[in-house]
Amino acid sequence: MENKVIRTIKSRTSTRSYTDRRVPLKKLEAILEAGKYAPSAKNRQICKILAIRNKRYVATLTKIDNEVTGRGFYGATTLVLVYGPREDAFTVQDASCILENMFIAAEALGIASCWINQVDDALNSKEGLKLRKKLGLTPDDRVVGTCILGYTEEKGQVKPRNDDMIKII
Repeated sequence: MENKVIRTIKSRTSTRSYTDRRVPLKKLEAILEAGKYAPSAKNRQICKILAIRNKRYVATLTKIDNEVTGRGFYGATTLVLVYGPREDAFTVQDASCILENMFIAAEALGIASCWINQVDDALNSKEGLKLRKKLGLTPDDRVVGTCILGYTEEKGQVKPRNDDMIKII
């Protein structure tokens, strides 16, 4: 069975090379809105979404992340941090659902994306703690993942999936 949503899910790839073209605000707002409608444990909606478009903040976080993890954000122009209470049992699950909704929405709108995991580590470094405060995040906030967004010159190829992944009994 095929439909537009399933085709969008199947066509999404992680992009690791971005141009300097910025994501239009209306498209970003639509992507963030999709994240807001993700399921959450007991509908508590404990996670938050912080979109960073400001070039100075993007550059600062990129520099810190490169120093701490050696990875960075592949030149993406927009970083969307999804975070929640560090000690809550459902922060990771709830934030992951938000991120997935945003990845699918981005694909549907022609925006490239990639999940970046290590931002919480970067924001817990000496320099990262200063930026964390400027961004309005507390030490009790855990950044579960970052959805980087932008445009790419080349669309990646969807990699084959493991046929043994699904079992129906």
